[in-house]
Amino acid sequence: MFKIIIKNLNLFGYHGVKEIEKKNGQNFLYNIEILLNKDNFLSEDKNEDDLENTLNYSEVIKLIKYINNDHRFDLLETLAQTIADRILELYQMAEKVSVIIEKTSPPIKDNLESVGIEYKRDRKSIKPGRMSNRKSESGSEEVDIYMSLGSNIGNREDNLRKAVGLINSNPDIRIIKVSSIYETDPMYFKEQNSFYNIVLKAQVNLKTGPFELVGFLKGIEYGMGRKKSEKKYNPRIIDIDLLYFGEMYIESDFLTIPHPRITERKFVLVPLSEISPEFKVRGEDIEKFIKASHFTEQVDLIKSWDLA
Repeated sequence: MFKIIIKNLNLFGYHGVKEIEKKNGQNFLYNIEILLNKDNFLSEDKNEDDLENTLNYSEVIKLIKYINNDHRFDLLETLAQTIADRILELYQMAEKVSVIIEKTSPPIKDNLESVGIEYKRDRKSIKPGRMSNRKSESGSEEVDIYMSLGSNIGNREDNLRKAVGLINSNPDIRIIKVSSIYETDPMYFKEQNSFYNIVLKAQVNLKTGPFELVGFLKGIEYGMGRKKSEKKYNPRIIDIDLLYFGEMYIESDFLTIPHPRITERKFVLVPLSEISPEFKVRGEDIEKFIKASHFTEQVDLIKSWDLA
């Protein structure tokens, strides 16, 4: 058996029971060991010496950083279990995981180097369906997803409604909620018309993975007249972004999940808070996060989605 070792990864986070820990944050030291269910990398096949045949530790480090930065935990035990579970869920080659997390400057008076916990988890102890999945009426697994849609060319409302109709035509997607329509200031490139924006929540059959889903959404964009050569942030007849795919974490050249710009986009956060007020952004209630962010962009409610 081979073991992946990530030693002394030092990250700053806002975890802890005490209010001062939540407010000021502190340094955390991560040590991770991942036992692989593969005991031989030598064979007659020359392609065995390939990164795709093992677990990429740089991707695991990105996952740990995401969980540390985007969430706030009262207990290190919960943080460690979340990390271990996500590694086992995302990487089928991982058989056992050990997670050690230490506070190197704990808010206590005793003279010590660190305090922390160790958590061990193996694949046999993971129950299926821990990624917010549920069974549909047909018995297949579904996962919650969130999408953001925007338009600032032509009849903006009609464009949004047509795109939602096309999304809903996919038999593997079931729309649960659609936010009100908001008129919003353009970001990044200001010299263009204001946008109409919405956020929708849906459930997707897990046989449709995130990459396949994005391909389907891009097909809707181009089918409605968006040009492949359009520059980023320019005016567009329709723009569809996949924000979240369950609790999945992906970082690739083609797709990043959760969407990397959610926290800076008021035009996403406001409609998202409408349909999911319980949602948390970086571990904080979404409405509190919006207020604390002091956004300057105008986001105006136009009408409920149900009003034709």
